[in-house]
Amino acid sequence: MSQKKRPTGHLQVKTDKNGRGRSFWAFWRDRNDKKGGRRLGPAHIRDSGRRTARGAVIWRAGHGPKPSVEHLTPKEAQACLETIIEELRAAAEVEHVAEHTLQQAVEGWLAERKGERGLKRSTIAGYEDMFERLFRDLGADTQLRSLADGRLRGYFADFKAYRVLSETKARLALAEGKNVQQLTIERWTAQPAESQALEVVTKDEAVRLADELPGTWKHRRRGCYRVVPLDAQRPRRVSRTAAMALQAEGWTVKRRKTKPWMLVTPAAAQTRNTYRDILAASFDYAVREGWLDANPLASVKRASKRHDHDRILRRDDFYDPDEVDRLLHCAPSVFEEAFWLCGAHAGLRLPGEALGLRWGAVDFQTGVMRPYDNWVRNERDTTKTSDSEAIPMTPRLTRALAQLRRRGYATGEQDFVFVSELTRDSPVSERPLREAFKAAVQAAGLKPIRMYNLRHSFGTTLARNGIDIRTVQALMRHDRLSTTEQYMAYSPRPDLAEQIARALDPHSLPENVLRIQSLSEGSDATFLKRLEEEIPAKWLREVQRVYAEIDS
Repeated sequence: MSQKKRPTGHLQVKTDKNGRGRSFWAFWRDRNDKKGGRRLGPAHIRDSGRRTARGAVIWRAGHGPKPSVEHLTPKEAQACLETIIEELRAAAEVEHVAEHTLQQAVEGWLAERKGERGLKRSTIAGYEDMFERLFRDLGADTQLRSLADGRLRGYFADFKAYRVLSETKARLALAEGKNVQQLTIERWTAQPAESQALEVVTKDEAVRLADELPGTWKHRRRGCYRVVPLDAQRPRRVSRTAAMALQAEGWTVKRRKTKPWMLVTPAAAQTRNTYRDILAASFDYAVREGWLDANPLASVKRASKRHDHDRILRRDDFYDPDEVDRLLHCAPSVFEEAFWLCGAHAGLRLPGEALGLRWGAVDFQTGVMRPYDNWVRNERDTTKTSDSEAIPMTPRLTRALAQLRRRGYATGEQDFVFVSELTRDSPVSERPLREAFKAAVQAAGLKPIRMYNLRHSFGTTLARNGIDIRTVQALMRHDRLSTTEQYMAYSPRPDLAEQIARALDPHSLPENVLRIQSLSEGSDATFLKRLEEEIPAKWLREVQRVYAEIDS
């Protein structure tokens, strides 16, 4: 969207439609670059004989008195134009002074970004979560101009990170003296009207209504039976703007409040920068719209990520093949084993890409899988990157998936791989898989990592076995090579190691190690033979001296 402009205009002299006279016309562009124009009145003019740089006639007032009061001279027409421009400027000032809120700025920026980039649904949901945090801290209805008072510098200087805890863990954290808070979070939900559950008083009414819909009924409490239509959609989270639009279409919209326990810690630099950047982008949108004169975050610098080491994979962040094997031995069933192998042996992003996997993407004949879909917030979505490289399956992964397909249901090409017998049309919930993973990690005596990090185990194992960076990038489906470089820190470099040893410790190289002569017979001689080419030359004399003393 272009920068707002000041209203401008110019005059033109046009011949009347009847061809008998000429009239002054005013044409202008307002602050939104919208064109306008109107006839001012008949012109009392004559040609001055001069021309503008573009060749237009420069008019002068006509000879003698004006034929009527409606006739205009060039000066009068110019005065009328200036009056029009002044009115446009006054209207622009009124609009400019009208206060806009933080919520209008961030929602306007998001709508603009959707139109420009076609954002994925999961990306939009992530933005909305961030907006909810900003609204909670700064106020959704806060006027934009009031945020230019310098408060944002202090806000980001002491920016906090929040992590949801269960009530049990929250009480333990409080006992340990950690900063734990119970926050009130408001979110919008929307549900189609035909999916709305109905409540009746008696069982007979519930049975009758369930037959009519059709649907299912359940006793909720004394004097209350709930009837749910078949194939009813559950309420889903939406933004405020989307909620208003869906409500106009007849959806049932509610504003729900939750009170989760949150662990409050200092935010990492990357987290702080992400919130700072999205808020700054929203302010830039407000500047383009003329709601702000300048961006309040222009003077708030991004935090340095020097101490975060965002692109370093530490040894505690993943499992090696032996640890993965111990984990899989503690899997409760082949279902969980196959799911975790999708991360550890195929590099899928767990849980989304594995839950979105269909049997049509698993090619047992060629021994590869091609992940096309992602399952995010109970809906199908595209994968994080557009690449869908064919990933070779290991024999263990192939066996686990083949055994899973012999279950007797949901085995068609379009069926999801990880479903239950009760919910065959959509993947299982990710929560039981995460709980099973935590239990297996504890049972195997392994260090705790995120289930997603099994993908890091895949990448580091490839790098450790000498697979080149471009192949690792393709199999991990990274857009940028810099993302893959974190795995190459575990890649062996024997040539470089030899060059360093040759430069810094040349006496330890094999060609500089002398063969030890047998100094005695029997066990001592056998021992020395086993040390051949293993003792550096600088140690040879000391070994000979020791054995000479022993022989004497």
